Amino acid sequence: MWLRTEHSNELAPWQSPWQRGSACKALLGTVLAVTAAFASANEPNYPARPVRMIVSYAAGNVTDTLARIVSDGLSAKWGQPVTVENKPGSGGSLGAQTAVKAPADGYTLLVSAMAAMAINPHVYSNVGYDVRKDFVPIVSMAYPDMIMAVTPSLKIDSMAKLVEFSKANPSVLNYGTAGNGTVPHLNMEQLKVRSGLVAQHVPYKAAAAVLTDLIGGRVQIQQEASSVLLPQVKAGKVVPIAVAPQRNRQLPDVPTLSELYPGFEPVTPWLGVFAPAGTPPAIVEKINQDVREILARPAVQKQLADNGMTVSAGPQKEFEATVRKDYDRLSALVRKMNLKVD
Repeated sequence: MWLRTEHSNELAPWQSPWQRGSACKALLGTVLAVTAAFASANEPNYPARPVRMIVSYAAGNVTDTLARIVSDGLSAKWGQPVTVENKPGSGGSLGAQTAVKAPADGYTLLVSAMAAMAINPHVYSNVGYDVRKDFVPIVSMAYPDMIMAVTPSLKIDSMAKLVEFSKANPSVLNYGTAGNGTVPHLNMEQLKVRSGLVAQHVPYKAAAAVLTDLIGGRVQIQQEASSVLLPQVKAGKVVPIAVAPQRNRQLPDVPTLSELYPGFEPVTPWLGVFAPAGTPPAIVEKINQDVREILARPAVQKQLADNGMTVSAGPQKEFEATVRKDYDRLSALVRKMNLKVD
């Protein structure tokens, strides 16, 4: 065995047989380690064991509903359990804090939302992760359809009448959201600038609490996912005046915010799958393809529509670009609003 010296291309015949043998073994060990790592990174039988799916929100939340529909499909497709683990807290950031500590091997996935991944980093002083460096976006799965509703006691049934009333009564209207920095909060503040609506923000801890006070007339306006508001719209307990980002098939006569205000671009809160940075590209691509296949099934699409969601799955690079764009766009919006949660 002839070895090259560190600073020369010449062979070094002066090593002893023992030295040459040891060097050979070391080289062989390195080659085997690299080969094993390559094989693991391109694991042909992934997943070969159960997969953990961390969800950043509580059971029953629209993100949790979506995660469970997809995890059931993946479990059947992969022949391995895909177990949902809810980690709510800190506006969705606690789940990401948990997932970022996991090995980057494809066996821990994160299902999270725009709020935790593209808004919270700008409104919390320290979320405990850097979305751009610590995670790889895998696939955007769906987004919740939004409804803007008012309390019936106002006797108002359109956005134009609401704006007119607010200008005539500038200290009367309040709108509630599930907290500072949430998508409804950002949307309402943008809408106020665009429409001239005069209304004060009242932050709550949960959307359900806002809805209770909306029905009771203690707050007058709420913008929230259709899964929260639609049942009360159907029951006649709240009045819908706008939807976003598109027409709602169950409320076909209610206009979108973009129709009412051309060029208005509401914040549309995507829900997607992430993995710790460094997860092998072959595994990332497999998850992307398999999730998209499940979401393309008509039965699954109907199930999501019944829960107020629209499928938005696409290539991995497309979702990666969306996350990057929204991270920068919402950073600018948060700075403009001078918004901080802590």
